[in-house]
Amino acid sequence: MTAAVTLLALAACSVDHVTQAPTADEPSASAQPSASATAGAPASAAPSPSPSPLILAQGLGGGSLSAARAAIPGKEPALYGGDGPPAFGVQFHGTWNIYYSPASSDRPNAMFYRHLDVLAKYGVRLLRVDIGWSASQPDPGTPSLGNTYNQRIDTVLNAAGKRGMRVLITVHQSPAWSRPGTGSRVKQYPADPDSIAPWMRWLGRTFGSRVEAWEIWNEPNLEEFTAVSNAADRPARYVPLLRAASAGLREGDPSAVVVFGAPAQTDDRFIAACYALGAKPYFDVMAVHPYQGDQTKPPEAEDITGKSRMTNFPAVIAAMAAHGDATKPVWWTEFGFSVHSNDGVGGARWLRGVATPETSGDYIKRAFELARVRYPQVRVAVVYAAYNAPEGPSDHKYGYRLLDAAGDDRGQLSILSSYFSQFKTERPMLP
Repeated sequence: MTAAVTLLALAACSVDHVTQAPTADEPSASAQPSASATAGAPASAAPSPSPSPLILAQGLGGGSLSAARAAIPGKEPALYGGDGPPAFGVQFHGTWNIYYSPASSDRPNAMFYRHLDVLAKYGVRLLRVDIGWSASQPDPGTPSLGNTYNQRIDTVLNAAGKRGMRVLITVHQSPAWSRPGTGSRVKQYPADPDSIAPWMRWLGRTFGSRVEAWEIWNEPNLEEFTAVSNAADRPARYVPLLRAASAGLREGDPSAVVVFGAPAQTDDRFIAACYALGAKPYFDVMAVHPYQGDQTKPPEAEDITGKSRMTNFPAVIAAMAAHGDATKPVWWTEFGFSVHSNDGVGGARWLRGVATPETSGDYIKRAFELARVRYPQVRVAVVYAAYNAPEGPSDHKYGYRLLDAAGDDRGQLSILSSYFSQFKTERPMLP
């Protein structure tokens, strides 16, 4: 395998955006969803619970807005005055090898275009596309559009634009040259945070006019994406990287919108620690990944511990407010409900899934409605994911897919399309 192909393979296989940290009372050896749950939805999978008061009040087909709001106490003062839900986004792994033939090329296959067409048809407004620094700038020299991986980025942006979809780019993964003597993991920080600035400057100059916003790193509160073993050290390692990346990006594109690297779940403590270290001026949009720590629970559930529940989101807003940032918009840049059997999951609650795509779609819809009614700060919500290739007979990641390889909706997109059709507009992504 050539060096170029190796880099592309690393970028395609190691970008993993569905990690959910365990709750405080669960083991913390690995927060990464593993192949411990069988794909599919046999009778042994968790049943769908009864509709919540939120859904009963709203009806999602004619219930009153006032009744829905009454069903959810504690609504924050409105920052967005309309009644529309957050803008609809979907994670699209458009630079991964699964979308190219041959896998080492920059030529998209039929599935690439088929999936984009279906997402556009169902009203997706924003694509979250993850890109690897390691593949885009494999050596310390100036990046180039002649690089196969950078051609892929260019192709994704053009294809999305032609279909009327905006793009959020998430940058992460460090090249080997940026971490000499500090480890061999691609999903770790560079030894010198300033080393990312030239690449970000080049990205801004090269692609900035076609990118809605840039998210700096993925889930920086986790060891898996940082190689920082001590959780208390992760904010101190992240903030300098955020500073350097945003400075480089804004130099390359002064109009660039910088998104805080979303922590796994509603991790208000990580966010507060980053604010305390001076993160506020380095980003324009706050972000979180509000996965449920137990996905058999609907979004409005309160019986999950701390950051592992979506309804812990007000704690994030409180952390922002404590540092004078309460009116900054928030994007949920990744969440979803995986469909698979729970046989063999045991006590690993963060690996549980739901029984059917219909239940998954219902829970995703309810998450949008929760944000619409209760969280006016949330301008965008990105569902994970358009598609993931199977990596084993029992893959939690694979269960998140909204489409099959042929481009057929598994059910969630139809449910969401029906939900969004009730509103004249979605929330504006930015103020």
